Amino acid sequence: MTDETEFDAQATLDADGGAGKVLLEAGQDFRGLRVHSVLGAGAMGDCYLVSHPVLRVPLVVKTFCHAPHADLFAEARLGARVASPNVVPVLDAGDEGDVAFVTQTYVDGIDLAELLRELGAQGRRLPLPTVCRILRDVGSGLHAIHQAGVVHRDIKPANLFLRGDGTALVGDFGVALATGADDPDRPAAGTPGFMAPEQWTRADVDRRADVYALGVTAHLLTTGELPFHADDLVEMARLHLDTPYLPPTPSSPEEAYLFAVIERALAKSPCDRYPTAAAFVRALAAITAPPSPVALGDPDHARFDDVRVTLTAGDLAYHAADVVVNAANAQLTMRLGVAEALRRAGGDALEEEVRAHAPVPMGAVVWTSAGALQARHVAHAVAANEGAVCVQRCAVRALLGAEARHARSVAFPALGTGVGEVPMEQGARLILEAVRTFAALEPRSVRDVHIVLRNEEARGRWREILRWM
Repeated sequence: MTDETEFDAQATLDADGGAGKVLLEAGQDFRGLRVHSVLGAGAMGDCYLVSHPVLRVPLVVKTFCHAPHADLFAEARLGARVASPNVVPVLDAGDEGDVAFVTQTYVDGIDLAELLRELGAQGRRLPLPTVCRILRDVGSGLHAIHQAGVVHRDIKPANLFLRGDGTALVGDFGVALATGADDPDRPAAGTPGFMAPEQWTRADVDRRADVYALGVTAHLLTTGELPFHADDLVEMARLHLDTPYLPPTPSSPEEAYLFAVIERALAKSPCDRYPTAAAFVRALAAITAPPSPVALGDPDHARFDDVRVTLTAGDLAYHAADVVVNAANAQLTMRLGVAEALRRAGGDALEEEVRAHAPVPMGAVVWTSAGALQARHVAHAVAANEGAVCVQRCAVRALLGAEARHARSVAFPALGTGVGEVPMEQGARLILEAVRTFAALEPRSVRDVHIVLRNEEARGRWREILRWM
């Protein structure tokens, strides 16, 4: 995959502009929200995972370094216009002291760039049915953005999020513009591998530039590679401006159809592309199928595609599986709940090994050996704390990591439902949805997911959730 280095003169700060300065600290309260960890950092500021102490829900706070002549809240205003289940909602924005901030909904899952990296490292690609469902969701989100009078200008996998339930969302309005507000004197903005020809020439940009970027993204999701690759910006610009898209050799009629849709989206002239993202979605409808239904066996067994799910009551510390998932905390100590039980059975060396990685952010999964446990690996998942619920992000990452380690079986506790205070039914739904989403990726190794619950009462509550999946 090519380097997706962004360039945007609007994001360039003076030497003392504050780039890299961490404005909030874990454990701090900010506007009544509890700060848990940094999610990402950039030239303009940082992203933090926070939680609402009353509602007990996770949120994201973006903070900005004050740069001269920068409209720090343009992103928030444009994002707040849009109401769609396929767009990350903007909830609040303003100044708190000397900190400019934007608050958004937290997406419990992973971005598509991470998913592509994980699959690429395993020599795998996204299955075509999953690609089509992702493109349907992203296209629907884009159409809502355009209908709100906004051009995104930076559609790419890193700005697209796959929630644990399989829904894809569009996020990050950092270089978005109001429709008709483009200025030929404005510096070019976007990510080179995804920019439409008119972005390179600084001609007028409208919704069809986003359709082009959606076509690039579709090709990348399908093949694992960008349609146009170059080692420098001059050559990259030439390819996007002058070189027609050449569809790869398809492996099926459905893939041939998808490449034909991508070819139209990547037309050099905006007039030759789909006029709207909704038209792109309609074109894909012929090959977009819903996920496979859950096949229920007895109350404790189900099958999600080729992955079997089993509910069992017992002690996770003595359960045999290739991978055991630990309900970890950010400091990676193993002195409470599931973690303590695993340490007692696996040995103190297990805690010593994982503590070498502390501290880690919420949503992280740290891998270690299994000590004396009946397993090959332990995945230490920091899934929930005080309303910061990252259960699906952790579950998807643990399952992808298990697949990378050629594991056949994975054993989960009821992540987040102990010290993390996630209600049992909510925890069950989150993990089971994540397993279903993972199964749709057609794993080659993982075949059995065991949910090991502490007692029969908990298993009964999980049975009800599984029954109505």
